[in-house]
Amino acid sequence: MVNQELREARSRAVTDMVRAEMLDVLRSGYDKAVAAQDEDTAAELARKIRNKLLANCDAEVALDRLGLSAPTLENSFSITSWLGFLQTLANALVGEWAQYRQALRDLPEQEGFPFNIQWPVSPDYVESLEAQP
Repeated sequence: MVNQELREARSRAVTDMVRAEMLDVLRSGYDKAVAAQDEDTAAELARKIRNKLLANCDAEVALDRLGLSAPTLENSFSITSWLGFLQTLANALVGEWAQYRQALRDLPEQEGFPFNIQWPVSPDYVESLEAQP
């Protein structure tokens, strides 16, 4: 019986730890810290939210996800093939996702941080808004 209770207690503790790191919980805690004017907690939670958002968008800018394949003699080595490769690579390095990631990294330098943050909007969210009728 004691082993079962211990397993259940561990399971609850792990669930609570995972839940505490979810974006909605972090945002709720951040909102409460801002309302209470608790600068240290608001800054800590803002950075956690920012880090979570950065981690979430890593897949969008991962070079292997872009399907890049450098042109070679075997697969059509031409100026046109290199141009497409370089345009895709440039977009990953300086495109919307790169700008979004930089805006997230710059959050702590914003005037008004941590109480008055202008959260950047991810490119996929903008696309979803544009796609709505």
